[in-house]
Amino acid sequence: MSNELNAAGAPPARETRDPATQSSRLKGRMGVIELVFTVLAWSAPIMVVSAVIPYLIGFGGTGAPLAFVIAMAILLVFSVGYTAMTRYVDNPGAFYAYITAGIGRLPGLGASFLAIVGYLFMATATYIFIGNSLGALLEMMGAPAIPWYLYSFAVLVITGVLGYFRIDLSAKVLSVVMVCEIAIVLIFDGAVVGKGGPEGIPLSSFTWGALVSGSAGVAVLFAALSFGGFEATAIFREETKNPRKTVPRATYLAVGAIGVFYIAATWLLIAAFGPTQAGQAAATDPTGMFSASVQQFVGTWAKDVVTVLVVTSAFAALLSVQNIVSRYCFSLGVDRVLPARLGKVHARHGSPYISSVTVSLVLFVILLAFSGIDSPDLWYAQLAGTGGFAIMVLMTLTSIAVIAFFRRRRDIRDSTRWHIAPLLSALGMGAVLYLAITNFTTLTGGSKTEAVAEQAIVWGVFAAGMVLALVYRRKRPGVYARIGRQKA
Repeated sequence: MSNELNAAGAPPARETRDPATQSSRLKGRMGVIELVFTVLAWSAPIMVVSAVIPYLIGFGGTGAPLAFVIAMAILLVFSVGYTAMTRYVDNPGAFYAYITAGIGRLPGLGASFLAIVGYLFMATATYIFIGNSLGALLEMMGAPAIPWYLYSFAVLVITGVLGYFRIDLSAKVLSVVMVCEIAIVLIFDGAVVGKGGPEGIPLSSFTWGALVSGSAGVAVLFAALSFGGFEATAIFREETKNPRKTVPRATYLAVGAIGVFYIAATWLLIAAFGPTQAGQAAATDPTGMFSASVQQFVGTWAKDVVTVLVVTSAFAALLSVQNIVSRYCFSLGVDRVLPARLGKVHARHGSPYISSVTVSLVLFVILLAFSGIDSPDLWYAQLAGTGGFAIMVLMTLTSIAVIAFFRRRRDIRDSTRWHIAPLLSALGMGAVLYLAITNFTTLTGGSKTEAVAEQAIVWGVFAAGMVLALVYRRKRPGVYARIGRQKA
């Protein structure tokens, strides 16, 4: 155990990296804004505003904006310890690297597998969504009806090609899409503020009484899950201009910007209908609530733009997750946990090209399996909810890992100041995780039997990673020592 702890706490400067590891470094020149857009694309802001916020209003009532305030506070506190780790764990493994550094190789490898599976679950859900949405949009424009999965496969090819090249190309595509999404919502916000709702612009949405009048816990849970993607800033660290500065700045900016964005959108969507009617509107037509209010306050053209942007937002999310999962597989390839070929870097593009192609092939097989299922769109909520739950588990474990890491690292100046924020983060993330477990059927929209099966998958994947680490410790100690790229 002492060897494990010493390994986890080794300073980066003394890490032992063989020549193969040194040469397996990704390349890119992303700055803070590009990194923010790259990771926030996964949260798909326009999809959240159109499809998630109405449900959140249904649960949280007129106090829904306060749920986002609480979620943002929890995630900002989480970011304190998370970004502090970037200074001392010098590899792009994100959850995998940080959990390994803090609480050991067994949970670290389990975390890496859970991250990959969690993101794949959410990617599959989004491919199903974009296939159905793109098909409906094109049919509205006069195109012939064809199966949804053909559209999904076409999008998969595009994301696979972009993922093969240098990250800067993906960052530029994602930046354009994100600017368009943010712009249309800000136009709507400005129109509501300018014209006023039927009951004015109510400040009562930010009162505790308004929040607890609904299902406050469920509202906070959905709000927290809407921030998905910001935690991936660390996984792109090798592809930024200055990771020690870029990653922390991008993380805080991502959480703060998206939090303010969601708070304003939720508050003004409630104002657009009026506090007395917003709950009923959310219950009656949740998927049409935002587009209807956009049409009323901005115009039909804006409603049409929103319809198109929901599809492009899903595409941006898929491109983002393609890059995220590819880099998790890349890290495991570099560490020899998975085949070493996955850790290869393209000589020209500096990308994890073999990992990216592998991820595309895996998603192709998954989508092929879903293509034969009746009403695959019914799986959307279950896949997305289960994947989001997996990421919530990882964030809770990371909070604990940060505490453990800095408690051991007495050599770090003022390390005690990193104890309070991670402790608060662990408590906050633990509370959200508890809400997710106790409201799992609400989160996924499935039955209790399906909830048990989905929970079993999440915890089973985590356990499988830990078991594999035990096998490596016994059979292949050299690979075991490389897990998380910690000092052996």
